[in-house]
Amino acid sequence: MRIAHISDVHLGYRAYNRVTTQGINRREADVFAAFRRAMDEIAAISPDLILIAGDLFHVVRPSNLTIQQTFKEFLDLRRKTGAPVVIIGGNHDSPRSADTGCILDLLTNIPDLYVAHGSYVQVPIQSLETSVFCLCHRALPNLSDLKIEPDPGYKRNVLMVHGTVEGVIRHDYDLYQLSRSQVITDAWDYIAFGHYHLFTELAPNAWYSGSVEFTSTSIWAESGQEKGFIEYDLDERRLIAFHKIPTREVVDLRPIDSTGFTAEEVSRMIENRVGGIVGGHKDKIVRLVVENIDRAVKNDLDYALIRSIRTEALHFELQLRAPSRDGRSASDDNGARMAKSLEEEWQEFAGTLELAGGVDRERLTRMGLGYLTSRSDTD
Repeated sequence: MRIAHISDVHLGYRAYNRVTTQGINRREADVFAAFRRAMDEIAAISPDLILIAGDLFHVVRPSNLTIQQTFKEFLDLRRKTGAPVVIIGGNHDSPRSADTGCILDLLTNIPDLYVAHGSYVQVPIQSLETSVFCLCHRALPNLSDLKIEPDPGYKRNVLMVHGTVEGVIRHDYDLYQLSRSQVITDAWDYIAFGHYHLFTELAPNAWYSGSVEFTSTSIWAESGQEKGFIEYDLDERRLIAFHKIPTREVVDLRPIDSTGFTAEEVSRMIENRVGGIVGGHKDKIVRLVVENIDRAVKNDLDYALIRSIRTEALHFELQLRAPSRDGRSASDDNGARMAKSLEEEWQEFAGTLELAGGVDRERLTRMGLGYLTSRSDTD
């Protein structure tokens, strides 16, 4: 019996204030296009069961257009395959209050589509002699009180979880971390994880499928990584394939150390670094960090060149970092990735901030990013 495991789609995600000819945010269109490609490929491989391990939507209250397109896509999937679909709620698409309705419930109007977003529940699929246990994000606070084990009355048992397992990168907004002993055991035929955006093996029968597009607050750390979904055989307990989904290219360029160079020299280095991108920078998402740049040099950079690059790329993030007070580079001695940018910190903070009623989280985030971007060009 084969399953398709997909997670962290984040439909409705928006960034960079660029729009299509139809007026849709280009990153929102990218994410939906990746989802559509994934659904088409899942239908083509015709699995017996489809699992979506949380964060189908990017926000609790997606736009009407996002809801309409998503509903239509699932109806189209249902016409192509009879495989049941089980979806659990993630931290992005589940309301914090149990009294608040969840948009995922709308999808239960589609035949053979099951949703769990409020508590730990068992979804029995009698036709497949399979039981899917759903540990959604909202159930994590009660984890110590839950009895997480397979049902011996079923031939196959699957556990689906949305959360961070110890040993995986933990973000500041992750209030709950799962110990491996709580959720990973050979007793399960498969454990489908969501929340971490990179395709990752936790055990031979336990995997993160990762996201289908670059939608995290730390996309630069994911640069060069593949996105897609998992095909797994429950009876043989083996990974059949990780199906890669084409995405918008994200490029995190090697940093420039500007120590001792003039503004003209640094400008040429920026031009050369961007010019070295295979296939060019047009329509790509690009970051370049310039370290140890003096204020005088920063003020005299070729901003016409920088604006030209920004016009052609979908997004060009040029981070100009002043020398640290101790004179050391912002990179560590091993050349590891640098600390989060102010923009990344803001996105992460805004994504978890408790907002007053009526405040649009996405609009607030975009306004903040717009302000930070404008300041970076003038400081």
